[in-house]
Amino acid sequence: MGKIRIPSLYYLYFGLILLGMSGFIFTVFLPSPMGFYAFIATAALGGFGVATNIFFTKKSKRQLVCPTGSDCNVVVNSRYSKFFGVSLERMGMAYFAFIVLAYLALIFVPHIYSPNAITILVALTLCAGLFSSYLLFVQAFLLRAWCIWCILASFLSITVFVSSFASLPVAIAFLAEFQNIISAIRFFGFAFAVGGATAAVFLFFRLLKDLDIDDKELHLLNGILELVWVGFGLILIGQLAFYVIYADSLANSSLFIIQTAALFIAAFGNALSMIIYGPFLVFVPFKENGVDSAVFSSLRLPTAIVWAITLASWYFALSLDFIQKQPGLQTVLISYGIVLVLAIIGGIIWEKRFVEKKKTAEPELAS
Repeated sequence: MGKIRIPSLYYLYFGLILLGMSGFIFTVFLPSPMGFYAFIATAALGGFGVATNIFFTKKSKRQLVCPTGSDCNVVVNSRYSKFFGVSLERMGMAYFAFIVLAYLALIFVPHIYSPNAITILVALTLCAGLFSSYLLFVQAFLLRAWCIWCILASFLSITVFVSSFASLPVAIAFLAEFQNIISAIRFFGFAFAVGGATAAVFLFFRLLKDLDIDDKELHLLNGILELVWVGFGLILIGQLAFYVIYADSLANSSLFIIQTAALFIAAFGNALSMIIYGPFLVFVPFKENGVDSAVFSSLRLPTAIVWAITLASWYFALSLDFIQKQPGLQTVLISYGIVLVLAIIGGIIWEKRFVEKKKTAEPELAS
C-alpha cells in the first residue's frame, strides 16, 4: 500500500502562516507595548521566510509552486517584480530582516531608541504597508493573476504596520475616534470569512453530486477559501484595534479571549483545507477513479472533520459578538468545546453516510 507524500513546500507555506499568526498571542499575555513589539517581530520573521523562499526559488531558476494552484510565476516574473531595478523579494528580505532586528532591540534594549526614532520606524512600516497594498492592486487589476506567496507577504507587511502603529501611545486616542469604521471593518471581515466558508461547504456538497472533484472545481473552491483569508485579515485588524483601545478590559474578557482563539482555530482549519488536504481532493475516491483508493480514502474523514471544525469555529466566533453579558471564562470555553465536539461528530456522521450513499449511487452512475 502506498503512502501519501505531502510536498515540503506545503509545510513551509503552512508554517509561515502559523508563524505570522501566532505572534498575536503576545499582545494578550505581555504588557503593552512589549506584546505588540513581539507580535511585530514574529510577523516580520514570517515575511522574511516568504521573501527568502521566493528569492532562492528564482535564483535556482525553478518554478515557484503555489500551494493553492495559482500561477505564481506570472506575478513574480512580471515587470512589476522590480522596483527601481531591485527585485521585490530582495527588498522584502532586507525590510523584514530590519524590522525583526529593530523590534527585538526595542524589547531587549529599549533605551537605545528615542521617541523620534520610534516614530520614524512606524513611518517606515506605513510606507511598506502602503506599498504592499499597491502590489495587491497590481495583482488584482493590472496582472489579473494572484501569487499566494505575494499575498501572504503583503498581509504580513500590513500586519506589521497596524501592530507598530498600535504600539504608539497616541494610537489609543486616534483609534477611539474611528470605532465605527473599525466595527465596519470587522463586519466585512466576518461577512467574507463566514460567508466564504459557508459558500465553500455548500459548493463542495453541490460538486459532489457526480461523486467527483476535478481540477477546475478544486480551483473554484480554493478561490472561495482565499476570500476567507481576506476576511480573516480584516477581522484580525479589527481585533487588534479594539484591543488597543480597550486593552485593560479585553485582556480579562472571556468573550474576547475565546473569540480570538476560535478565530485562529478557524484560520488554522482554513489553512489545512487549502494547503494540506485541498491538493488531494481530486484523488480522494468519492467514486472509483483509477487511483489507489486505499491510500486516498483515508483523507476523506479528516477532511470532513477539519471543514466541520473550521465552519463551527467561524460561527462560534461570530456569535460571541452578540453576547452582552460577560460570562466566565470556563463557561465560554466549555461552550466552545461542546460546539467543537458536535462539529467533529457531524463530520464523522457525514463521512459514514456518504460512504453508504456512495455504495448505492455508484451502480446508478454506472448504469
